[in-house]
Parts: sequence; structure tokens; C-alpha cells
Amino acid sequence: MSRRLAGRGVRGYLGGMKKPRLPKLPKLVRFLALHMFWGFTFGSMFVFGLIWTDFLGVGTMLAKDSSGLATFLLFFQSSLTFGGVAMGVAVMNLAEDED
Repeated sequence: MSRRLAGRGVRGYLGGMKKPRLPKLPKLVRFLALHMFWGFTFGSMFVFGLIWTDFLGVGTMLAKDSSGLATFLLFFQSSLTFGGVAMGVAVMNLAEDED
């Protein structure tokens, strides 16, 4: 290794090439992804609340499942539902007039 490249780390080996930038997502896709994220978050919090309070014995039933499939399905389906609702509400509120 030459002395010139010794202190530069990886950048010295790449010859000063810049990291390629990914294209920025369109505004509406980012809007929908953000609302889907919040819906997933609230759906997960809802399921955690069900398990923590053991509402109607849900926590007990999920504790007896050794595979974890029931817990995964409950989390996934609830999060997907909450995410879809959050996206739908956000889209419906786009055209709302501010009178």
C-alpha cells in the first residue's frame, strides 16, 4: 500500500468515487408510507394492550401457543387493518376545504 492511500480509508481505495444516490420517492408515496407506518404502530400498540390486559383471555391463549404463529397473525392482521384505515382516512382528508 502506498503512503498516499494509507490514511484515507475506503475512500482512498475507491478513487474518490461518490456514493450513488437513490432517487427520492414521490411525495404521495411518502405520504402513504408515513400513514401506513403510523397505522402499523397503532395496530401493534392495540395488540400489545390486548395481550397485556388479557382481554377475554387473549394473552393466555397466545401464551399457550408454542409456535408463535397465532401471535404473528394477530399482530400482522391488526397492523395491516389499522394501516389501511390510517391511509384511507389520510387520503379522504386530502381534499378537505379549510373554511
